[in-house]
Amino acid sequence: MYELEVMKMICHLKSILSLLDMTQTELADILDVHRNTVTNIMRHNTNFSFDLAYRILDVINGRAKEKGIQKTWTVEDVWEK
Repeated sequence: MYELEVMKMICHLKSILSLLDMTQTELADILDVHRNTVTNIMRHNTNFSFDLAYRILDVINGRAKEKGIQKTWTVEDVWEK
């Protein structure tokens, strides 16, 4: 399984969730992961699978569409090298 090495990346997820009025807990619940998983991703404390990265993108892009925000985030937008 391929993983993102987040220790070397800047994570923009916190600001994106804020823009979408979404909490870490809400994101974790939708993804069916523990809230600490989301927190650790945002704090660069864990590597995680590309599958989870794309599931996160699906959630945030879906929320943006619901809110009428015309933005589609990519892996590169959320996790900047």
